[in-house]
Amino acid sequence: MTAVGVERRRLFDADFTRWYASRSIGVAGTAASAVALPLLVYRTSASPALTAAVVGLEALPYLLFGLFAGAAADRFDRRRMMVAADIACALMLITVPIADLAGVLSPWHVLAVAFGVGCGFCWFDAAAWGAFFRIVGKPRLARANSVVWSTEIMIEIAAPAAAGLLAALADPSAVLAVDAVTYLISAALLAGLKTDLNMATTGRRMWSEIGEGLRYVWRMPVIRTLTIAGFGLNMAVGGVLGLLVVHADKALGIDPSDKRIGLLYAAGAIGSLVAALALPRAGRVAGQGTVSIAGFAIFLLAVAGLAAADTFGVALVAWAVWSVARLGVNANGIVVRQLLTPDELQGRVNTTGRMVAWGGTPFGALLGGLAADAYGVRTAYLLLAVPAAIGLALAVASPVRGLRLPTD
Repeated sequence: MTAVGVERRRLFDADFTRWYASRSIGVAGTAASAVALPLLVYRTSASPALTAAVVGLEALPYLLFGLFAGAAADRFDRRRMMVAADIACALMLITVPIADLAGVLSPWHVLAVAFGVGCGFCWFDAAAWGAFFRIVGKPRLARANSVVWSTEIMIEIAAPAAAGLLAALADPSAVLAVDAVTYLISAALLAGLKTDLNMATTGRRMWSEIGEGLRYVWRMPVIRTLTIAGFGLNMAVGGVLGLLVVHADKALGIDPSDKRIGLLYAAGAIGSLVAALALPRAGRVAGQGTVSIAGFAIFLLAVAGLAAADTFGVALVAWAVWSVARLGVNANGIVVRQLLTPDELQGRVNTTGRMVAWGGTPFGALLGGLAADAYGVRTAYLLLAVPAAIGLALAVASPVRGLRLPTD
């Protein structure tokens, strides 16, 4: 049974419902862990550089393994790849509360788990792109993306606030125990998918297929530009997000154990929800090129606002606006890649694009952490705006400026 090229009037058929439930449950746990992991590192090390490294290490596997994961997802069983990745992530996460209970938890242990979970996500995500496309089909793609993103972001509004409260009342490691359970539930749901998620194997060598994906990204000017510009944007994202806990402590006077840390993450999720709900209409009305360029400009203004923020209320607004722009640019780039890429290249092209674009995240986390150590978090944020400004210049000077693609 295949969903590609077949338009079904009802979006929530059995397999999309399973997919939707799996993603929703997984996102709840992951959003909570995004609060817990930096808190644990900052609590055990008091180091801005190590705290920012959490975000960088979670993204680094995409840079290291993205090409291979994308090629593997177009050759091997996508369902098994996703299930295996979920189980591996659950096993890694559960080691943190166990070590904490034993009194032997170190920041290096937490950083190793962050890297391991990032590896699991890389391989999961490579398979997920092709699988999602097979489940929903091209006619339902924009609508399905909007539904999934909107739901995920609504969860991300509540989950960080809940995680911050749980971390304040109990311990951040308890949040990771809950996240491990969500990965196992996700694996069980995905194991029950009935749709044929795989492409017919070609018998060619993996290096040939990797090269095909790379050449496609390079030959398509719009995909190439959005991918390179995305590197600059996500370099800024890695540093800014990695320093959220440090910014709260040093610039806003909010202790890492304060439940308001979770509210900062929740404000970012609210901004992401606004972007997800507005993106399909914005793309149709203004065109995908205008969405990207406007998103870059708003992102830069928001980073400047964060650098200047000295009260909790101002920071909440700045985080929300920052997240509107961040998701708007990144999600718009994903939709453009999906629409311009043939089915047989979905895994490789999307993974390659994300590998390069997300590849900026660990570099930004490193730059932001070192700059915060040397000059303070406010100066670090201003330095991190530079690569995003370069990305904006690239988009303005390219065919992205007039891009408008049909989405229905």
